[in-house]
Amino acid sequence: MTEMEKTNMAKANELKLYQREHFSTKIEKKLEPEIEREELKIKTTINKILDKGIKSFSKSIGADKVIARLEKAEDEKREASRLAYTFFNNKASSIVSYSKAKEYKFDRDEKNTISVKDCISQLEKWAEKQAEQYAETTEQGKRLAYLRALQTKAKDMVAEASISDDLKSSLDNLFQFVGVTWEQKLPALPKPKK
Repeated sequence: MTEMEKTNMAKANELKLYQREHFSTKIEKKLEPEIEREELKIKTTINKILDKGIKSFSKSIGADKVIARLEKAEDEKREASRLAYTFFNNKASSIVSYSKAKEYKFDRDEKNTISVKDCISQLEKWAEKQAEQYAETTEQGKRLAYLRALQTKAKDMVAEASISDDLKSSLDNLFQFVGVTWEQKLPALPKPKK
């Protein structure tokens, strides 16, 4: 066999662009359902952790005391604000010059406007992040990480392959670890009626 014949045979066996696209699409179709299933399990785990309550998380990091103190201070501030409002309105209504010069503008720094609502919102975000980190250590989290790595590895194999037959067997071997087969098995048809 001449050098040119060998080159032509190699080119004939090489993966074409449409074949690479087919393999990439098939990888997505095979692995996406598995990945989505594991992502749902992870979300369920995270929700179970969050259902246990932000309060227990808050208590575990000591934020409950800070929030309680802030809540008390806000209640006192509301009451003081009402008292001030009543006082200044009464004074303004009794003296005409006070009424015309009454102001309600107060400048505040951001640190003075932190509310209980802000603290609870921050706690919810932190609790969710902590739950996500925990969920990644569970069996579902490890399986999800494995499936994503498997998907990346399969895509790399497609991009780096040169012969489709070799690629098919490599992908079939790779997918066996998660119980997915590369070759599509046809379902059995009912026997024809006579």
